[in-house]
Parts: sequence; C-alpha cells; structure tokens
Amino acid sequence: MPLKTCSPTRNRSRGQLASGRAIFYSGGMPRADRILIAALVLANACTHARSGSGADATAQAGEAPPIVDRHWLPDTEPGPPRWRPSEVDPRLVVREGSDELGFLEHPCAYHEPCGCLVAAEHRYRRRGDGWAIVVVVPEVEIRRVVKRGTCVEGCGHEQPPEPASIRSLGAIDPRAVEIDVQRPRKVVKRQTCTDPLVPP
Repeated sequence: MPLKTCSPTRNRSRGQLASGRAIFYSGGMPRADRILIAALVLANACTHARSGSGADATAQAGEAPPIVDRHWLPDTEPGPPRWRPSEVDPRLVVREGSDELGFLEHPCAYHEPCGCLVAAEHRYRRRGDGWAIVVVVPEVEIRRVVKRGTCVEGCGHEQPPEPASIRSLGAIDPRAVEIDVQRPRKVVKRQTCTDPLVPP
C-alpha cells in the first residue's frame, strides 16, 4: 500500500502536486528520472508538513493559559516524573510538590505517516474560579480521487506524532474545570493515481 503524501508543492520543473498531494508526470519521462525528482520534491514537502499542521493546533477563543511543559510518555521522561494524573480526569495533571493544575493539550486529531493531517482545536474561557475548555477533535473521512497516470505518494519515512503540551491552569481544584469534547465530521479529499510510485 503506498504511503500518503506530506504537503502541497507547486511549480516544479518536471512534475507538480495536483491540487492536493500526488505528483503527476507526463508519459515520456523515464521512470528513474521520475523517482529521483519525486524524492527531491517530497523532501521539501515533508519538511513543510512537519512544521505546519501541528502548529495550527494553538488555543483559540479567549485567554489561553500558558504552556509550561510537555507530556512525556511512560518510561521516556528524563528524571523523576514532574506531573501526576488528577483523580478527577486523566487529562488534568498536578505538578509534583505543588497545587498547580495542568491540562494535556494534544495537537493532532488525525495523524498519518507524513505528519498531522488534521489538527485539534482548543478553546479556553475563564469561568469563575475555574476554566471551561472546548476540545474540537474532528472525525475525519478520507475520500480518494483516482486519476489515470503515474504519481508519487509518500514521504519515504514516517513522522512520529507530536507530544502533548501541558497548559497551566493555576492552583485550582480539578473539579472547577469543565471539558467539552466536540467531534464534528470533516471530509478530506486525497488524490492518487492508477500507477503510484513510493519514494525511497
């Protein structure tokens, strides 16, 4: 199965990404040349993908609490754990040795081999002594559009998911935080072809 591509790139000398994420070529180009050009084009496209989609997951709508740390997966944190899950909700964490409460903000709603395809959205609003947090995590449906011909799909190497950030909510009771998760439907169209090539 071919890998999905990273990000749009335009106006290449011998090929281009067709309104989405597949590079289509003219029939006269030798296959070896197509693969070489694809590797060069997609190296730039993957770099763009790594620095793009995840950044779109920034907090919106209201005063966002500051990011004070990153969330480490079990057995990967250097040194002793700095945060522990609260008893109210595992998304709310308490800093060891203090009453500071943090919220785990995951940046991506739909991850694929080239990086984050659809970012999550977080909205913060102060509510009395606590916070109201809306987390928008779209349910993504991929619709493929197949074109006749040769194209290149993929990055050649898989990108790991971005780690979650920890936003400081202050020294408050976890029960003063209301978290509302919304899952709207989102359709993403992806172009492919009848003769796909996978970059090295």
